[in-house]
Amino acid sequence: MRLLDAITTASRQQLVDYLETPLQVQHALAQALGQAGLYTPGDMRPIYLHLLRAFSQLYAQYDQISVLSFGGVGGEYTGVRRESDGRYRLILQDDSTHGVLQVFAGREPVAGTARSFPGYDPRVRPWYVHATTAEGTSWSPIYMVTGERGDVAMSASTVVKTADGMVGVAAADLRLSTMGRFLRTQPLRGNGYIAIIDAQDRLVAHSLPQSVLARKGDAYQPPALMRLSDSPAAALRAAARWLERSAPADGPVRMRFTEQGQLYHAQITPFHDPRGIDWRIVAVLPESDLVSSIRADSRKAMTSTLVLAVLGLAFGLWLLQRAIRPIQVTAQAAHRLARGEWDAARTLPVTPLIELSALVDAFNHMAQQLHQSFEQMRALLQFDGLTQLLTRSGLVERADDATADGARPAALCLLELQNFRSLRDDVGHHTGDQLLQAVADRLRAHLQSQALLARSGHNEFAVLWLEAPACEQAGSDGQQVLALFDRPFSVGEDDILLQACAGMVTGTLTPGALPEWLRNASIALSEAERGASRCVRYEPELAKRMHGRRHLAMELRQALEKHELQLHYQPVVDLATGTMRGAEALVRWPSPARGMVPPCLFIPVAEESDLILGIDRWVLHKATHDIAAHLPRLPPGFELHVNVSARELIQSDFVMTLEQALTSSALPPAMLTLELTESMLLDGGDATLQRIGAIKALGVKIAIDDFGTGYSSLAYLSRLRFDCIKIDQSFVRRLPASQADTAIVTAVLRIADGFGVQVVAEGVEEPAQAELLSRLGCGFAQGYLFARPAPLAQMLACQADMTAAWASGARLDRTPEV
Repeated sequence: MRLLDAITTASRQQLVDYLETPLQVQHALAQALGQAGLYTPGDMRPIYLHLLRAFSQLYAQYDQISVLSFGGVGGEYTGVRRESDGRYRLILQDDSTHGVLQVFAGREPVAGTARSFPGYDPRVRPWYVHATTAEGTSWSPIYMVTGERGDVAMSASTVVKTADGMVGVAAADLRLSTMGRFLRTQPLRGNGYIAIIDAQDRLVAHSLPQSVLARKGDAYQPPALMRLSDSPAAALRAAARWLERSAPADGPVRMRFTEQGQLYHAQITPFHDPRGIDWRIVAVLPESDLVSSIRADSRKAMTSTLVLAVLGLAFGLWLLQRAIRPIQVTAQAAHRLARGEWDAARTLPVTPLIELSALVDAFNHMAQQLHQSFEQMRALLQFDGLTQLLTRSGLVERADDATADGARPAALCLLELQNFRSLRDDVGHHTGDQLLQAVADRLRAHLQSQALLARSGHNEFAVLWLEAPACEQAGSDGQQVLALFDRPFSVGEDDILLQACAGMVTGTLTPGALPEWLRNASIALSEAERGASRCVRYEPELAKRMHGRRHLAMELRQALEKHELQLHYQPVVDLATGTMRGAEALVRWPSPARGMVPPCLFIPVAEESDLILGIDRWVLHKATHDIAAHLPRLPPGFELHVNVSARELIQSDFVMTLEQALTSSALPPAMLTLELTESMLLDGGDATLQRIGAIKALGVKIAIDDFGTGYSSLAYLSRLRFDCIKIDQSFVRRLPASQADTAIVTAVLRIADGFGVQVVAEGVEEPAQAELLSRLGCGFAQGYLFARPAPLAQMLACQADMTAAWASGARLDRTPEV
C-alpha cells in the first residue's frame, strides 16, 4: 500500500502549499491596510489601488488566488478579480457607485463598462461574518459567489484593525473549480481517482474533469456541491457507501472492495487545519495499478542497486571527502542564517572545487543581501519615517525589552491632535506633515530624556514612562504633556496653535502587557474626545461604557433599518398672541427592548458613527413630507425647523439631498428652516459659508441653534447669511432671577435686532420667563410651558386649545423693557 501512501502524501503536501499561500497573502494585506489607515467611510479608492498594486506586482504568480477584496464596516466593498486571460477587473461598492455593487470591465471605474448587482452587503457574507467571530486569519465556510459567474469559493479572511478599532475585513478568494488541477496532474494516480471531501461528505475537488457542482430540483435554483455518493466515478461512489457504514476515524483508513468486476484499494486520510479546514483525502486505485507499480518498483530497485554498487566502489570515498562535507556545512550555515545568525557565512570552509566555491560565494552574497533587507525592514517597523519617533510596533518591542527582567512601574499617555484632519485640509498635506514633525520635535526636546516617544497613529502620539520618579512626575492627569500644546507651533512662516487631548494609563507594566495598555489608553482617549476632560485616566468602567455605546449603536442601526424611529414636533409660539408659528422636528426612539431612549443618550452615539447621516436624512425627508401633507391645517407663515449635524452639512451631496426632499414633498422652501449649531458654523471655515450660500439659494432659511454656548465671534457672524437666532435654554432657565442671564438675553436680542433677524427662546417652562422675554422684545419661544414634543397629529389637535387659553387671559405685553 505504499503507492496509496505516496499519492496521499503528495496530494496532502500540494494541498497544504495550495492553501497556505492565500492565507499568507491575505494576512499581509490586512496588516498593510490597517497600518496605512487607508479606510475612509464611503471612499474605497485608496484601498482598491493598494489591492491592485499588490495583486499585479507582488502576488501575480499565485494562480490559485482569484480575488483580493475588502469589506468595510459601513457596507462598502472593493475587490480586484483576476480573469483566466490574466486581466484584472475592479469590483466596487461605495458612495461613487451610490451603494450598488458594480463589476467593471477593467482596472478603473469607467462609467458604462460595469455590471451592477444591487442589494449586496459584504457584512452578511460568510467570509465577513466568519472573520469577525474567528481569531486571526482563517478559512471561511464554502459559499456561493455573488456576481455574474455563479461559482463556489472559500476565502481566507482577517479583520482589519486600526488604532480606532475594526474598520473591515480583508479576504483572498480561492475558487474550488481551480483546486482539481493538481489532482488531475498527479503522476502517481494512474487509472485511479483522488477526491477531497468536507465533513458532510461533499466534494470539494476531484481528479475528474467534471465540475463538483450539481443542480437539484428546480433548474432555476443555484447549484450546490455534489456529494461523494453522486460522483461520476463508480469507484468513488462505492467508497462513499463504505464511508456511510463506518464510523469517523482520526487516522488513515484503508479498504478494499469490488466494483463492476474490478478490485479496488482505497485509503481515506483526514486533513485538518485549525484555521477552518476539516476535510478528508480519498485515494482509490485499481488492483492492476498496484501490481504493475510493484513490478516497476522492483525493476528500478534492482537497477539502482547495481549502479550504486559500481559507483560506490569507484567514487564513494572521493565524493564523500570532497563534496559531501562542504555541502553539509553550507546547509548548516543556511539553517543558522534562518535563525538570524548573520555571521553564519564566516564558518564556510574553503574548497578548491569551482562549483562549490561558486556555491559558497552565492551563499555569502545572499546572506549579505538578506541582512541588509532585514535591517531595512526592522528600521521601517521600529521607526516612523516622517517624525523619526518609534512606531507602535517599536514601542511595544522596547517596552518588552525593558520589562524582560520583571514588572516595573510605568505610565502611558496617548495623545491625539484634535481637528488635525480639517486643519491639514486647510493648510495642505505638506504643511500638515511639517506640523507633525514640529510636534515630534517638541516632545523629543522636553520628554525624550525621561520617556519613550512614539507616533502610534496618523495624528496620535504615545509617551511611555518606565522609571518610578518619572512616572510620579508624569502624574495621572497628563498636564505635563498637554502643557506643551499651550504655545503655537512654528511651521514655515505660520504659527499654528493645536489642541490636544490625552488618555492615561498608570500602574505596573508586566512583560507583554503594553498592547493592552495601548487599548485601554485609546478607550480613555475616546472619552476625552467626547469632551469629558482634556485628559482622562483609564478605569475599567470606561471599557464597560464603551461596550455599552457600541451595543447601543448596533441597536440604533437596527432601529433605523426597521423604521422604529419616530418624529415628534414641538411648537414655536408667538409670545404676543400665543398662536403657533412653527414647530421643531425632534427624533425619538421608542425601543422595544429599552423603552423610550432619551435623545441625549442615542444622538451622541449616532454622531460618533456614520448613523447620524442616515438619521439626519430620514428626519429631513420625513419632516418635509409630514408638514407638506398638512399645509391646510397650519397657520400662515408656519416654519418647520429641522436640525442638521456637522457631519451631514459637510457631505458633498447635502444640497442635492435637500433639494430632492423639497421637490418630492412639494414643501415651499420658505417654510423650511435648518438649525445649525454655533460651533459648527465657527469651525467650518469658508467651506461652510459656501454651503450656506447654496442652501440660501434654494430659498431655505438658516437658524443659529444654541446661540451663546460657544465662543461667538461678531465679526464672523457678519459674514453669515442667517435668518434666526435661537437662545439656548441654559440662559432662559434661570430667568427672571438671574441678572447675568437677563443681561445676556438682552444683548442677544439687540444683536438680532441689529442683524434684522427673529429670535426664538428655547426651554421656556414658566409664565414669568415668557412674560420677561416678551417685555425684553423676544418675539417667539418654545418650551414645556406651551407644549411638550408630540406626534404631529397631537400637536395639530392641541393648537386650537393653546390659542384659546392664550386669548382667555394669558396674552403677554410686547412692550420692550428699557
